[in-house]
Amino acid sequence: GGEALRERICRHEAGHFLCGYLCGLPVKGYEVNGDTGVACVEFHTGGNADSKGELSNDDIAALAVVAMSGSVAEIMAYGKASGGENDLLELQNCFRRSEEFIGAAKQQDLTRWGALTSYNLIRNNFKRYEGSVVAMS
Repeated sequence: GGEALRERICRHEAGHFLCGYLCGLPVKGYEVNGDTGVACVEFHTGGNADSKGELSNDDIAALAVVAMSGSVAEIMAYGKASGGENDLLELQNCFRRSEEFIGAAKQQDLTRWGALTSYNLIRNNFKRYEGSVVAMS
């Protein structure tokens, strides 16, 4: 029902929030979704982007973690994720803005690494994560 979906979205967004915070990404905006009533945070994806808007390896690494963290948080709670398509599209856009070309194999490696790293961040900061879930609901 609606409450279960809301809880799932909260867990997803709290994953993004915690991992973005731990990766040091500046918060761009914060809003409560009118349909779900769940708080949603948006991070600056520019990082230390140069004047051409290209992203450094460090920026890409942080963004890979944050992109995967919502789905990883869902998987940790429910065994599967249902809401990560937009996150993957966003990550694809970040890969395209990289200073250095990132081929398909490296994109896969970075995506997997981002998922594993976000899992470890959430697991190692679980009290803070649960606090974020409560705060966002």
